[in-house]
Amino acid sequence: MNVYRSIIIEAPIDRTWAAVREFDSVGAWNPAVTAARMETGTSTSVGSVRHLDIADGTIFRETLLAHSDVDHCYTYDIIEGPLPCTNYLSTHSFVPITEGNWTLGIWEGTFDCAREDEAKLESIVGDLIYRDGMKGLAAWLRENG
Repeated sequence: MNVYRSIIIEAPIDRTWAAVREFDSVGAWNPAVTAARMETGTSTSVGSVRHLDIADGTIFRETLLAHSDVDHCYTYDIIEGPLPCTNYLSTHSFVPITEGNWTLGIWEGTFDCAREDEAKLESIVGDLIYRDGMKGLAAWLRENG
């Protein structure tokens, strides 16, 4: 299954990327994440594992698989979490929008799941995680401008 969401962030690419480039920075800007910490490695080192505490009491453990300051993106997988899926792979990337000096935020993922879980996961991953997370990032950038 593929899930894709994008959003226009009214902030320059350098400022946006500075807010998200560290793998454990998600706790600062994503309203669903109450705490984020690195279990192993550093916040930009491929192979590092982060631990996320989610507002609903669940946890995620994820591995940083790729990280690029040049391309403004990172890719990760889930090694532990409550989602009914396997082989989860996600990329969070950012592209400069020259008109207005804004940023296009793109969050997309692929995973395997049972057919009966597809609609639920489209909503959970696409809307609650990706879209709402990027809306939280946009709001954080406005508030901390």
